[in-house]
Amino acid sequence: MAVLHNLNAFDALKIFYQGETDGFPEEDFAANLRSRVIVLPTVLHRFLREYGYMSVNRLSDAPRFIHPNIMTKRIFRYGDNQELPLLIVGRVGEFEITVKDEHSDDPRVFLMKITPNQAQLLPSDDTLTELFKVMLVGLMMKNDGAVVADDPQLAVRLLRENGFDIEKIENDPGLHREYSLCFSEETRTFMAAEFTEGELARFFFLSSEKFVNGL
Repeated sequence: MAVLHNLNAFDALKIFYQGETDGFPEEDFAANLRSRVIVLPTVLHRFLREYGYMSVNRLSDAPRFIHPNIMTKRIFRYGDNQELPLLIVGRVGEFEITVKDEHSDDPRVFLMKITPNQAQLLPSDDTLTELFKVMLVGLMMKNDGAVVADDPQLAVRLLRENGFDIEKIENDPGLHREYSLCFSEETRTFMAAEFTEGELARFFFLSSEKFVNGL
């Protein structure tokens, strides 16, 4: 059995949910495209079609993406009559998750906070797929038996026990925060390596014969 390093978000979600999906119907996307010209990035369309109703998209303390029926377009105005067209696609805490209103497969996101007096826009170095990984790690930590290994000795022991090779774990040093998701098919163990400012910060481990998908 293999040890899978650096999984993309969709491969990791497929393993976590044992191939189960439950998302928004395709006709809802088509209806919003026809009536309101709501065009979604390719990866967001796929995520919502496969996992929109599942627990990974329902944690109250994590990013959540909304149904296309309630997605809205907004023009953010700044500087000397500059305008940035945005599409509000989700929420995290007091911020709206937005993307540029353009045809992009996996765009970086902007966080927007709207108050009675102004709208504040914060750039992010997270793409949509990076947010999906953040959401999955948050869900993993809700499961019984999840381990946060920020002690080097514990981390090394768990890495060895599950066959993970630290030399194969990849990251983008240009990102403020990043997760590398790995999975041991033999021990049925997920591992997420968290990088902050390009430096390895800690590991998360979750072992289970069948992962909880009803949180």
